[in-house]
Amino acid sequence: METEANQATFRNYLFFWSGQLVSLFGSSVASFVIIWWITLETGSALYLSIASLLGFAPIVILSAFAGVLVDRWSRKALIGIVDLLQALATIALIFLFWLEISIWHVLALLALRGVFQAFHDPAVAAITPLMVPRDKLSRMNGLSFLLTGAVTLVGPVVAAMLLELWKIGQILWIDVVTFLAAVIPLLLIKIPSVRKGQDESHSRPSFKDEFREGFAFIKNARGLLSFIMLATVLNFLITPLSTLLPYYVKFDHLGGATDLAFVGAFFQGGILAGGVLMSVMKGVKKKMVAIMLSIYVIFLGYAVVALAPPGLFWFMAIGGLTMAFCIPVANVSIATIRQTVVPMEMQGRVTSVMRALASAASPLGMILSGIMVEFTKASYIFLGCAGLGILTSTLAWFFADIRYIEEIRGEVARKGIEYAQP
Repeated sequence: METEANQATFRNYLFFWSGQLVSLFGSSVASFVIIWWITLETGSALYLSIASLLGFAPIVILSAFAGVLVDRWSRKALIGIVDLLQALATIALIFLFWLEISIWHVLALLALRGVFQAFHDPAVAAITPLMVPRDKLSRMNGLSFLLTGAVTLVGPVVAAMLLELWKIGQILWIDVVTFLAAVIPLLLIKIPSVRKGQDESHSRPSFKDEFREGFAFIKNARGLLSFIMLATVLNFLITPLSTLLPYYVKFDHLGGATDLAFVGAFFQGGILAGGVLMSVMKGVKKKMVAIMLSIYVIFLGYAVVALAPPGLFWFMAIGGLTMAFCIPVANVSIATIRQTVVPMEMQGRVTSVMRALASAASPLGMILSGIMVEFTKASYIFLGCAGLGILTSTLAWFFADIRYIEEIRGEVARKGIEYAQP
């Protein structure tokens, strides 16, 4: 039987989540110094694209399969194992910096970290609706964006300061130490199982059958597949900004690590402010309308970043702040819809499939970004992507059925749809 989320499970979740936030700080510091090292070492946008691709591609490729394992295995054990493996990968990177390191060592370990994240993220996402009461989901999602934004705001700033004092190998130990803050709460809490008692009365479905269930749910839920296709396009269009921002700051605007950290701080500050808004609100009534309006503002902010005059980092930062403020509004609304319409025992599979499909084109965007910037300015790429994002969103709203996603749960209840059927 499925254990309903209550105050006790919610307290355990908050304890677990606090440890994950501390670990995220270490990862944020490590990611900044690694990307900045690649920027200085190679001076190449293509290598930045390759680094982004290798870190992200395993998530896209493995997430759908990992989601099935998240629903089949102990989520607690899975999170602990991949956290440990990620800490060991960071230790390996530290020793390579002490000895002799090449760009290919760094790229290989970034890919390995991506593999671990492919299992970690859906496992954490799947336990949220299991441990957080339904009436607290929207605020909890907002609070998550708020504090995640705060942590990732502080991380690059701390990293930029430490780069003036320490070597990269020394800074990376922060990632290893913060792992302990994540593993201690994990060992002490109990995470409810959605599999309890199932094997006693029924044989467990095969991996293949459970894998198909995740796709089938998405296929049969009205508007969900259309929305994921829209997300795929929008993620593709926004990828050049996340991939080329260090290059844009360093070579187009002649900035340094502190300038990149300054712009990044405004991006994260926007997420922080948006998270505050969503954490104090009970939720948005018309979530799909809020999502679409947020998307428009995000791509308008994207255009502002592209139009920043040379050296005016505050102008670029304002665009980033505008973009980032609406990201929690959109993502909290999306997460709350998913958490409330997807059955608990399918959270891992459906979440992973949604993320994999929505991110499927992003690796291509990363590679194309590095290639295109050799022929044109990054600002032109950003501006073109911003315009296409607004156009695509408008067409999707009027000609697709994405506006009906919030009705999925009611349709399931009325029709008793069997999503396992292809």
